[in-house]
Amino acid sequence: MQMPVLLCAILLIVISIPLYFGKGSNMIAGYNDLSQVDKEKINRLRLCRMLAITLDITAIILILGAYSIISMNDTIILGVITLILGTILSNVVSKNK
Repeated sequence: MQMPVLLCAILLIVISIPLYFGKGSNMIAGYNDLSQVDKEKINRLRLCRMLAITLDITAIILILGAYSIISMNDTIILGVITLILGTILSNVVSKNK
């Protein structure tokens, strides 16, 4: 078992908890820099929940890698793919129609 990887997974889970409730949007990079007009175009709750889901999936992948259920190379590849897909989905899902 690799303790640093497991600690990172726990940290991601702790960070995702307030995001599920729509709190902590100030932790999202770039969201605070938007103007008020641009913030109205984004559904903050959906953005926070999508980020929380992405963080939780990444944490699960890290936990599987820490317990050697999947190899460390697969852990890195799956983690990067999850973060890329999470970023794309966050941009698509959070827009107000």
